Amino acid sequence: MIRNYLKIAIRNLKRNKTFSIINILGLATGMAAAMLILLWIHHEWSFDRFHEKKDRIYEAWNRSTYKGEVSCWSTTPKILASTLQTENPEVEATTRVNWANSMLFTAGEKSLMADGHFVDSSFLKIFSFPVKSGDPNGLLDPNGVVITEKLAAKLFGKQDPIGKMVIVENRQSLVVKTVLYDVPRNGRFQFEYLIPWAVFRANGGDDAYWGNNSVLTFVLVRENAGMASLVNRVRETRRKHQPEEKDMEFFLYPLERWHLYSSFKNGVEDGGFIEFIRLFFIIAVFILLIACINFMNLSTARSEKRAREVGIRKVVGAGRSSLIRQFLGESVLISLIAGVLALIMVQLSLPAFNQLTGKQISITFREPGFWLFLISFILLTGMLAGSYPALFLSRFQPVTVL
Repeated sequence: MIRNYLKIAIRNLKRNKTFSIINILGLATGMAAAMLILLWIHHEWSFDRFHEKKDRIYEAWNRSTYKGEVSCWSTTPKILASTLQTENPEVEATTRVNWANSMLFTAGEKSLMADGHFVDSSFLKIFSFPVKSGDPNGLLDPNGVVITEKLAAKLFGKQDPIGKMVIVENRQSLVVKTVLYDVPRNGRFQFEYLIPWAVFRANGGDDAYWGNNSVLTFVLVRENAGMASLVNRVRETRRKHQPEEKDMEFFLYPLERWHLYSSFKNGVEDGGFIEFIRLFFIIAVFILLIACINFMNLSTARSEKRAREVGIRKVVGAGRSSLIRQFLGESVLISLIAGVLALIMVQLSLPAFNQLTGKQISITFREPGFWLFLISFILLTGMLAGSYPALFLSRFQPVTVL
């Protein structure tokens, strides 16, 4: 039966080449546009989700009340990290991260600018940035530096960079202790180097002043920790160590909300990037619906050419359900062809799309999840586009059409 349906579908496509091309191209264009938007949504949704301990990672934020207005911001005092770890048994590790710095790196005769951070030695314990070579605990060395494979290739070419000397800003000599794989683009941190906080301190950095909110503080909470008591103690930390700031407090903000929800109004989350995600998802759905409606209109407009076929099939005993399956099968076949064509369109347009959005989105052909999504997407489109034509054509009465 399925083989028979397939033969009929292919025969109809060949017999009506112009109609088939118009239908397939229209559906493929809509599917390609929807795919591009959905790939962008997936990229944004997956931000920082690659960290193995993502469910236990928090960022310390400030909350302050001034003239009845509540403000929230993410920069905190440098001393907060060590204080939180010392005073709270639920805290497994903390790390400070300064704002990204563009610094001059020199190795031999090569000099170039690179972006990175000063961080505490626990940074790589909290965040999952896989080590390519060298010591996984390279940040423990106060004279060491951690670099990415991209920066290593720029500085040392094909040589093994581990143990090599680099000069930072023409004054600080550091030894390459660790090389990391390049940082994923769908993450908050985009760096080429990490320098131990001990180097910052050695160059005159002040770690003990509560009034200077100038670094980001990240917290790794122990598994099964009691968050309620921890949240209360963290809230009172500022007032405990800086009593004069009665209207200021700290709070812990979970990793899963950093990228999509971190917009506050009067101390309360107020949308954020998630609003754009929802908007573009609705746009993708509408584009796909328009393509499907276009398919329905074209299929229904030529219904008189299929009427006699329906009448004859019903005369020889075909039921309405079998006719519906046949027409849905034809729609799914057209959707499959359109889906393959749409995938080619998406792959060809990704460079321009990435330049437009400022992202580095790619199709992960090796992931089973992508193929599951693609098959589901094609089947859903085929069923949706073919639903009305199948119901419309299958209700023809033999006496009327013959």
